[in-house]
Amino acid sequence: MLKIAKFVNLIPTPLHLWWFGPHISETSLDKPSVANFIRSDQSSFDLVMFENFYHECFVSIGHKYGAPVIQLLPFSANSRVSQWQSNPYNPAYIPDLVSTFGSNMTFVQRTSNAVSAFFYTAVSRLVYMPRQRVVAEKHFVYPGHERRPDLVDMLRNISLTLVNSHPVVGTAVPMVPSYVHVAGMHCVPAAPLPEDLKQIMDNSKEGVVYFSLGSVVKSSKMPKETVSLLLSELSKIEQTVLWKWEAEDVPQLPKNVIVRKWFPQNDILGHPNCKLFITHGGIQSTTESVYHGVPMLAVPVFGDQKGNSLRAQYRGIAIQVPYFELTHEAFGSALHRLLIDPTYRENAKKSSVMFRDNPLPPLEKAVFWIEYVARHGGAKHLRTAANDLYWFQYLLLDVLLLVSFVIVLMAWMTKKMLWCVFGRCCRRSQNVASPPAAEKKTQ
Repeated sequence: MLKIAKFVNLIPTPLHLWWFGPHISETSLDKPSVANFIRSDQSSFDLVMFENFYHECFVSIGHKYGAPVIQLLPFSANSRVSQWQSNPYNPAYIPDLVSTFGSNMTFVQRTSNAVSAFFYTAVSRLVYMPRQRVVAEKHFVYPGHERRPDLVDMLRNISLTLVNSHPVVGTAVPMVPSYVHVAGMHCVPAAPLPEDLKQIMDNSKEGVVYFSLGSVVKSSKMPKETVSLLLSELSKIEQTVLWKWEAEDVPQLPKNVIVRKWFPQNDILGHPNCKLFITHGGIQSTTESVYHGVPMLAVPVFGDQKGNSLRAQYRGIAIQVPYFELTHEAFGSALHRLLIDPTYRENAKKSSVMFRDNPLPPLEKAVFWIEYVARHGGAKHLRTAANDLYWFQYLLLDVLLLVSFVIVLMAWMTKKMLWCVFGRCCRRSQNVASPPAAEKKTQ
């Protein structure tokens, strides 16, 4: 992953979208057990729920069972998804999830964000969705599939969208009633740690730094030079470091660094002696860090990680040092600043309080809305009338065309009237200035 991430970062999201989405959808559907389930299962369901991580074709399963469909977005709503349920997406103040912008964008950033949103939407409609249709027609073959509506029509008919975001983690955005924030569903209060870990956490006088790059990026796969750089800087701090290291081959470690293949991340972050989280900036890890009020040193690698990290940095709860820009000075100074400056921890605690202050915990909120959709037969009343409009109607282009026509017509009529009045005044002036012919003869 680390080998290709650097090159993936150079390709704009709208350009690699056409290949990546259909590829991961087809990878899931190629499994014989999945194919047999789609083709032969005779079960009955009240609801169908799927994760839409570039999996639009999965909405077809709702048609198979004749049930309302709920989609779960593993990230904040973007233009690719929002367009099908007419969820507001204004690039003037809503940054793309993979961008490095905050909500208060400069003119150049707004321009870049708007162009990205336009191409994201255009590529989705013109290239990406036709490829998703091909995947759906190939894999979602079951009795009655011939009468299946178009993929776009089924996406417009989705009953509920659970969005893995929150204003404290992402940005504050308007959403239609069928879109619901549920970030933090997986977050729970810290459970008791295993005895050996508890001893480490409790007895570390200066606290503990937890280091994990998630499940996709493996610390053990990093080049030796990078590992040496990180260990060199970690050895200079007084805190104990718990580092998730996935391999048996362990490098020479400083006395304050402990490595294991797995740690109970939620419970470590929830321990009062956890001082810092060194993370890749994935949305789940970022959410857990905010939930527990732990500052972050983010080392993003690719995808939405850089955007998540920067937005946390804008809030004063993190410092970002991109993986491909790691240096002794950059990593070391960020590490020491986060551990010494109490402002970051104070901001993290404030963010945690705001994140947790909800009428219902996120998981209960999600369960409520899922059951709500089931109780009300798909809850069509949550959808706005915007779903029934063509794109030019939604953007008021037909109204703007009419208004423009009226303005041009009024301008033309005004011009004609002015010319008419001006012409009559000129003729009258000429008549006054020139005496009648009879007067000339008399004289």
